[in-house]
Amino acid sequence: MAGFNPSDLSIIIPTRDRWDVLRRTLRALRNQTVSGFEVLVVVDGTDQTVPADIGARTIVKEHGGPGAARNAGVAASDRRLVLFLGDDMVPQTDLVERHVDAHDLHPEDETAVLGRIDPHPQARGRLNRWMMWSGTQFDYQGITGSEAGFGRFYSSNVSLKRHQFEAVGGFDEDFVYYYEDLDMGWRLHSKAMTLLYQPRAVAKHLHPLDWPGVVRRFQGIARGERLMAAKHDWFTPWFAARARALAGGERFGWWWPTLVDLVPPRFAKLRAAGERRADALYYRRLAPYFFDAWEGERDLEELKEYLGPSFNLMRLRDHMGEVMRELQHVGDESAFYRSSEAYLYDLTVFAMSATKVPYRNVLRGLVPPEGRLLDWGCGIGSDGLRLIDDGYDVTFTDFDNPSTKYLRWRLERRGISAPVYDLDTDDIPGGFDAAYSFDVLEHVDDPLASLEQLERRARIVVVNLVESEPGDPHPHHDLAIPALLKRAAARGLFHYRRYYGGRVHLVAYRGSDSGPQRSRLRSELARRAGRLLPSAR
Repeated sequence: MAGFNPSDLSIIIPTRDRWDVLRRTLRALRNQTVSGFEVLVVVDGTDQTVPADIGARTIVKEHGGPGAARNAGVAASDRRLVLFLGDDMVPQTDLVERHVDAHDLHPEDETAVLGRIDPHPQARGRLNRWMMWSGTQFDYQGITGSEAGFGRFYSSNVSLKRHQFEAVGGFDEDFVYYYEDLDMGWRLHSKAMTLLYQPRAVAKHLHPLDWPGVVRRFQGIARGERLMAAKHDWFTPWFAARARALAGGERFGWWWPTLVDLVPPRFAKLRAAGERRADALYYRRLAPYFFDAWEGERDLEELKEYLGPSFNLMRLRDHMGEVMRELQHVGDESAFYRSSEAYLYDLTVFAMSATKVPYRNVLRGLVPPEGRLLDWGCGIGSDGLRLIDDGYDVTFTDFDNPSTKYLRWRLERRGISAPVYDLDTDDIPGGFDAAYSFDVLEHVDDPLASLEQLERRARIVVVNLVESEPGDPHPHHDLAIPALLKRAAARGLFHYRRYYGGRVHLVAYRGSDSGPQRSRLRSELARRAGRLLPSAR
């Protein structure tokens, strides 16, 4: 069997909206110790404008995720070796040489090569360090020999023969982002792949993380893990199990993520104890977003099933433009909401956006599981369904419309017996532990009347008040937010915090006269703290 040299190699780099770091990666590839290989940059999305100075062959394709982009890159090349590299993986000068030499030494079709990924010096923040030492992103610590195992087929720095790739049909494009490489690794493993570990083929990961970025990553992991579980009977959702275990386990102080960085590795036992506590704290914070994304995929599955052949993914992606056009045509938001099935797309996408995760967290902190909750203006019921999964007893209320018709179908499909009341005709009961209404008050003609309805029926009221903005694509009424905040404080405020740039005000306050007491001083302190604290996500 003939050996390999650099001219046999094609490097495939998918990219989207990261031109600056891509330039650094490409510059490092131009400074390799060997030459003759080709570089293909696959731009994931026809909405992208490719800078003129990229200096590499580029292919622009419809947005479909990195797996689909890698497939397009391989299809556009004809070389015998393929190296997949992330656009933020800045290679050491001998990375290409190390990959090619490994294949030259092991020319059999079944052998693939995994390179090492280390943090770039400019991406060594606390969150990046956590992702590395915890094995949350790359588990190199678990490699004990020369073979890495198919579960570490990290497509950010891995190479294989074209025949291997073609034998399994490339990446499964159902995986838009995350888990496409594990799925690929498993299918390669089924074709007898041996994944050799070459720790000297190093790429430096230049991706500084902030908290919103980590949240988005875990949301993507949840979606990928759910799809992986649906496609493979052998697969156990590792992150889901870990999130449940750590989020529901022992509580640790907020200081552990900072403290663990101060413990040198030579103090192994102390370091391990600190890492365990810091890891649990991170997972506790991330778990609501993870499981919300997990349930968001369930939302999407149910909408597909409910609409059947009329479901259209592009319509889902373009839902907002279509909804707004229909709304302009109808001219009456209330009439539109009560009659249009197109609104199901909008409400489903909104439920999948994790926007209301912090609101539900506040509610959970005020009412323990098994408490009775009233979902006022429930729409398709995604908030209530998530709370039912958490053990709450939820009653739904809204106008009779396509959304509540769909909600009743969802409840029946899930085998849940929960009442859905019509705001127009039904006599809605009271005595609830809490009544909540999220992203509703700005759409009703008389917000104060709605609040009074909630206050009469529950011990605690939890609502968000949304400020209007010029050019807002979601038309709604202007709320008298200062007056409503003052009203909540006068009744007894438990929680007040601003979210999303300060535009959303979330309040939890005393409802019915039988509700928990709250002194004026504590209520005023809560209101002032909410005004002074920076807005949260």
